[in-house]
Amino acid sequence: MASLLSNFDPIILKTNHMNIKNLFSKRNEIIDGHFNELRSKLGMADQNEEVIFSLREQICNACPLKNGNNCNAMKWLDPKTLEVVDAPREGFVRGCGCRLSAKQRSKLSLCPAGFWGGEFDRK
Repeated sequence: MASLLSNFDPIILKTNHMNIKNLFSKRNEIIDGHFNELRSKLGMADQNEEVIFSLREQICNACPLKNGNNCNAMKWLDPKTLEVVDAPREGFVRGCGCRLSAKQRSKLSLCPAGFWGGEFDRK
C-alpha cells in the first residue's frame, strides 16, 4: 500500500482527503438542498421558502464566481469590491464549488461570500 501511495503527490492526497471530509461534514446541507430541489421540481415546494430560494438564485446569478450551475472553487472573490483573482488573498473568499441549484435550496447553507444565508435561522 505504501508503495502505491508513493506515486502520488502528498498535497493532492491531503486535498482529496480534506474534500471528502468536508463533503461528509456538509452532508445535511447537501441532502437538504437536493431534497428541496426535488420538491420544487415535483410542484410540492413550500411557496414561502421558494421566494427565498428565488432571491438566492438571483444573487448567485449576479455573482462573478458563478460558472454555469456551479460556484467556481478555482477563484477567489473580494465580497466588498467583487474583484475576482486566481489565488488566495487577504479579504478574499474562495468559491465553494457547489452545484448552485441545490445549494440555493438548502435552508442550512450559507454563501461563502456572505451574500445570503441564515434566512431560516430561528430567532
